[in-house]
Amino acid sequence: MPDIEEVMGYGMLSSNGLKAGIKNVDTMHFIFKAKDGRIARVSGAYTGPTQPAVRDSGMSCILRGTEGASQADYHELRYSVTTKTGEEKVITWGDSTLKHYFRFEGQSHHAGEYQNYLDYFADSINNKFTAYPDLKEGIGTVALLQAMDKSMEIGLPVKIDDVLKENNITRESIGL
Repeated sequence: MPDIEEVMGYGMLSSNGLKAGIKNVDTMHFIFKAKDGRIARVSGAYTGPTQPAVRDSGMSCILRGTEGASQADYHELRYSVTTKTGEEKVITWGDSTLKHYFRFEGQSHHAGEYQNYLDYFADSINNKFTAYPDLKEGIGTVALLQAMDKSMEIGLPVKIDDVLKENNITRESIGL
């Protein structure tokens, strides 16, 4: 979602995380508010069990829009979409793709994902195009992450512009 203006979030260390010896929060829920009033929800529960993969994914991104919806399930390499015309599709990638992404210890490492990033970056150098996210977008992402962290810490909404200002950065200087 572009133009995120404000973040509100809560986090906690779950009993599973505590039992595993984790020292930081492992369960987080955030609400993002855009300048135009749209809102988005971002959540992560990193030490809890999940449902079977046919029902639930350990890592999903769900988008619900005015004219359609989609869900990407990372570990299962599954993408479901309902288009603006109402067509419903579920797309899965086979074992060869799965083996590209997860080469070591089951699905605990993202080797193929990192290889894809490096290949894309190398292509951008060789073919003289800008790779995205670029530095400016990266700075915006770090500011968003800092706002999320601060909101969990203080229990109040945090404005992205305040985080940028604390670091002597303006939205204009990074093209946001």
